[in-house]
Amino acid sequence: MMSGFEQTDTPHGDWVLERPEPTAIALVGASPGLMKSPQALAERIANISGRDVDLTTPDEPVDGVEWLASISVPELAAPLLCWPEVAAGENLGLPQEVETQSAIVVQSLLHPSDPLTSLSNLLRLLTMLDDTASGILDCDTGRWFDLATLRRDLVESDIEPIEDLLWTVELEEFDSGVSIQTCGLNRCGRHELNIFLNDAEHQEVAADLIASIASLCLETPLPATDTLIEVGPGLHLKVSSAIPGDIPVLRLSSALSDGPPLDVLERLACGAAAIYRSSRSTSRHRLMAIATWDRFLAAVDSAHEQGGSCFVEVPWEDTSGQEIRREHLWMQVESVDGKTVVAKPAHEGTLVQGVPDAPSNITSDEVCSWRIHWLDEAWGPEQIEMLESSLKQHS
Repeated sequence: MMSGFEQTDTPHGDWVLERPEPTAIALVGASPGLMKSPQALAERIANISGRDVDLTTPDEPVDGVEWLASISVPELAAPLLCWPEVAAGENLGLPQEVETQSAIVVQSLLHPSDPLTSLSNLLRLLTMLDDTASGILDCDTGRWFDLATLRRDLVESDIEPIEDLLWTVELEEFDSGVSIQTCGLNRCGRHELNIFLNDAEHQEVAADLIASIASLCLETPLPATDTLIEVGPGLHLKVSSAIPGDIPVLRLSSALSDGPPLDVLERLACGAAAIYRSSRSTSRHRLMAIATWDRFLAAVDSAHEQGGSCFVEVPWEDTSGQEIRREHLWMQVESVDGKTVVAKPAHEGTLVQGVPDAPSNITSDEVCSWRIHWLDEAWGPEQIEMLESSLKQHS
């Protein structure tokens, strides 16, 4: 499948592939009427998109599939190569009634300059194709989506999905240690990222770290291999050369040696440091925090009563020097005052100096995110429904 992407539209750099790997998504349990012919599928896509689509089919039958079709949809980054497949979800751990169902498999390319929008548009289209389908399978990552969740997060929500919709982080244990690696960045036109630990300690922190860097590499030109990158204030990693194998992978190691970045992981584990966020992630977190602000306020007192700690993330600026310094600081909530919270800094700034120690009133317009630490877990805007349910059960 040719991409049709203009070279001027695509990013460049050591972390970027010449061409993204194709992505494959399956609409599992699609209705017989939708699966009977490429013409039926193209007609349904045209009705959903409200636009004319371009359907092409091979002149001769293709071995192994009942039919094969290429469908071009104006809003999508690349044509859709579609075919029906029996038991597309087999051996993936899905419920038996799901893994044995037939599916329409759709293969396409995500635009490397904005793969999140590309994948979101593709999933949104498939979600709206057939209300009777069982769900959607991301064949690249093995992730399963029920249609109700996709309708809520992609069709009905005004807030774009979280960036790690594009990838998963996989852990694999070996005798020599634990490999932590992304799965899905290749379809974004980037190298997969890997951290190898000698033991299982800090593996959860390493998974969070590698996901944050994956997010950054989608919008920031990152340095060449065999150089250092700064992933947070005072936090540096070395980008090792690509790991030999079938897929392009870059290993992240310590800036001080060729071993695991234990110095960075230990600082993150104890809360003494923070990772830079992509601007897209920051914007999404802020919108989510604002949208759930009233529900957060309602949860604060209950969380405090049950031994939890509540925090808000607030951006600060230091204009005292030649350059304006900006930093996001977590502030611990002491109480709720109407539509505001009374909070004080939970830690000292790394870049910004002169942050007042005294408690101050924080409104929803000032926050980037919020967190409630309770039952040894951190709950944020994305988990608001689960948090409310848990607080109610324990009250």
